[in-house]
Amino acid sequence: MRRRARIVSVAGLLCSITCVTILHTVRTDLSPLSHRLSEYAVGPYGWMMTAAFISLGCGVMALGIARWAEKRRDEGARIILATALLAAVGTILSGVFRTGASDISEAIHSRASAIAVVAVVALALACSVSLARRRPCAASDPVGAGLAVTAAALAVMSPVWHHTRWTGLSQRLLWIALITWLLRAAWERVPKLDEEAA
Repeated sequence: MRRRARIVSVAGLLCSITCVTILHTVRTDLSPLSHRLSEYAVGPYGWMMTAAFISLGCGVMALGIARWAEKRRDEGARIILATALLAAVGTILSGVFRTGASDISEAIHSRASAIAVVAVVALALACSVSLARRRPCAASDPVGAGLAVTAAALAVMSPVWHHTRWTGLSQRLLWIALITWLLRAAWERVPKLDEEAA
C-alpha cells in the first residue's frame, strides 16, 4: 500500500508540473511575473489548470496516506494524514472553483487555495524541521528542511506581494519550493520500500 500510494503521489505531482509547464508555453498572454497561476484556469486551456489543481491534490492525498501507512501507531502520523488531506481538499476545491468565475467561486477558490498552501507548508515543516526524536516523517533532511523553511518564508511574504506587479513571481517561487519538497517527500522512501519487499 505504501509503495503504491507513493507512486500515485509522484504521478499526480508530475502531472501537475507538466500541466503548469505546458500552460506557461501556450499562454504567452499571461506574464509569469505579474499573473498568478490560478489565472490560467480562465480562458483557453483552462481545463489544463483545473487538471493541475486536481492532480496536485491527489498527489498530496496519496503522500499523506503513504506517510500514515508507514507509522500507523505513531500519534503524529494521524496529524500528518489530516494535514495532507486538508491540503488535498483545499487544492482540489481551488481547481473546481475557478478564480474570476463569480464572487462566490472567487471567494471559495481564494480561501481553499490559502488553506491548501498553509497546510502543505505545515506538512513540510512538520516532516522536515521537527525537533522531536520520533517523527512520522523523514529522518534528518537538510535539503527538505531548507525547502520547507523557504516555502514558509515565501508563504508569509505572499500577502505582501499579492497586490504588486511581482505577485506571479512570488507565487511561482512558493509553488516551486512546495512542489520540490512534495516530490522529494513522495520519492525518498521508494527504494527503501523496495529493499524491504525483497
